[in-house]
Amino acid sequence: FGTNLDHILELTDFKKETSNSYVKNLLSTFDFKNATVYQEYEFVYEIENIEYHGIIDLMLEYDDTIKIIDYKLKNIEDEAYQKQLKVYYDYITSISNKKIELYLYSLIDNKVKEVKVLEDVA
Repeated sequence: FGTNLDHILELTDFKKETSNSYVKNLLSTFDFKNATVYQEYEFVYEIENIEYHGIIDLMLEYDDTIKIIDYKLKNIEDEAYQKQLKVYYDYITSISNKKIELYLYSLIDNKVKEVKVLEDVA
């Protein structure tokens, strides 16, 4: 189910109407109208001679802010997710001067959790 839902979200055009309830929930949670939308944003980044490869589920770019949203099927409380988001944060701050906001989003529960970057997480 999770893989299928992830595939649906990967192919979704967030600027168009949809009947999918999971997509509708996501659309009502974040502002897509005023954003440049990046889906499945793949990157390779090196920090202190360690290479990181990642795929950001969803990134919304506004005039002064970038929101990084990581989908989870249900659980958004795992501490490991903070490390994952920290790598995303480090990479995006290396290519942009905009404010970065990080979110975990539970698809099943339609819950969002903002994650604050801790400098010693990585």
